[in-house]
Formats: sequence, C-alpha cells, structure tokens
Amino acid sequence: MNNTCKLRATLLGATAFILAACGETTEEALTYDSVESCINAGVKDANTCRVEFQKAQELHNQVAPRYARQNECYSDFGYNRCQRTSSGFWLPFMVGYMIAPRFSSGVYTQPLYRTSSYPNRYTTASSSRIGAVARDGRTQVAKSQVKRPPVRTRTVARGGFGARAYSSGG
Repeated sequence: MNNTCKLRATLLGATAFILAACGETTEEALTYDSVESCINAGVKDANTCRVEFQKAQELHNQVAPRYARQNECYSDFGYNRCQRTSSGFWLPFMVGYMIAPRFSSGVYTQPLYRTSSYPNRYTTASSSRIGAVARDGRTQVAKSQVKRPPVRTRTVARGGFGARAYSSGG
C-alpha cells in the first residue's frame, strides 16, 4: 500500500470514527446535477430520475434560502447564481438534487446548492455540506442530512459593516 492509499484509509477511518463518536449514523444517498447525469449513472431508472428531480424542484421553492436583496444572495452563492422570485425574494439556483433511500423513515429527495464558500461541494437547503461524490452519484451522508428540510418562512438579512447576520419575517 503506498502512502496515498494509507492516508485515504486513515482519513476514511477517522471520519467514520468521528461520526460514530458523535452518535451520527450515515446512509448512502445519490446526488446528481441533472436528470441526464442520474440516467447515465445507471443506478436508478430514467422515470425515477425524472420524478425525483421534479420533486426536488418543487421543494426548492419552499426550502431554499430566501434573501431580501440580490447582493446578499450573491455573497453566499456567488455572482449570477441567484434568481428573483415573483414575490420579490432572491433564491440561489438549484444546481443538483439528492435522492435518499426510501426504506428509511423520514428520508426525502431534496434540492442541492453550491455556495461561494464551498463551490466544489453540494450543500443542502439547511446549509449541510455533502461529502465526496463517486462517479455514479453515490455518497455517504449523515442521517440528519437526508431528512426533509424545513419550509422557509424567513428571509436572510444582513446589516452594514460589522453587523451580524440575522433572520426576520414570519
């Protein structure tokens, strides 16, 4: 075993140990950036890929972070990575979706995003980062990451220089 393999094995073992120590179990989930990538991976059939993508799109409008101003959304998700809704809020673009196993209780398909802080990793609507994804879309995620995200009823707002972020609305 070369040094790179030893390092990978050590890191994977450490990750599993940390999750186990925290009492967090993991589940396999599938993540894709499009219906086509889901179909091409060959893990799910084409109809399932389409149906689950549609579910994630519908959920996106309910659970995506909402911003009162364009620049606030751009700050978190990057320039031109947000859209204005008909109600005037700014939402990040949905850039992927996660299909979690249906045999677990409380597990849902959900939209995924890429933040400007972690542009090469997916994040959920509740800002949980998704780890490394294999070519076929498989990834291991904490069980808490695959539950249905809460519906957003608040808008993310920020003050001026030196102010703290807060949520308001209802």
